[in-house]
Amino acid sequence: MQNKKWLPLGAALILTLGLSLPMHAGSLSEDVDLRIETFDEIDRLFKALRFKVVNMRSEDHKGAMEYSDQLIRHAYRLPGLFEEPSPREQFPQSRARPQIWDRKDRYDFLLNQFTDNLEEIHELLEQERLTDAGRLIDRTAQSCRQCHNTFRYR
Repeated sequence: MQNKKWLPLGAALILTLGLSLPMHAGSLSEDVDLRIETFDEIDRLFKALRFKVVNMRSEDHKGAMEYSDQLIRHAYRLPGLFEEPSPREQFPQSRARPQIWDRKDRYDFLLNQFTDNLEEIHELLEQERLTDAGRLIDRTAQSCRQCHNTFRYR
């Protein structure tokens, strides 16, 4: 009779342990997918903002700010998605190079710099300083390329 008492507890423990391991791996896989989606959306929004402000020299600062708002929201999501390594051997969809975790301080610095630039671009747009915003958009695009060359698989 004593053994039957422990059976539900043992089953619950096995079930809990069994579910927690795959959920962690599943959660990290979801983070990798969300990271890809977030960067793709940032890329799309940034190109649209750059086209509007730099290429078209639009004076529609409110329209540009809509892109800017969305960019900032997406950028704020990124740091939490890089907390754990996601090697390509385990996550073939990952675009992240191992250097992100080998040089995490540098990566975090560049990601923070990107977010700071987006915030400054937004402020310039609010002030209707579109020429200054355009210059910072161009400089930010250059730093994006440098970061991608170091930390991202193509």
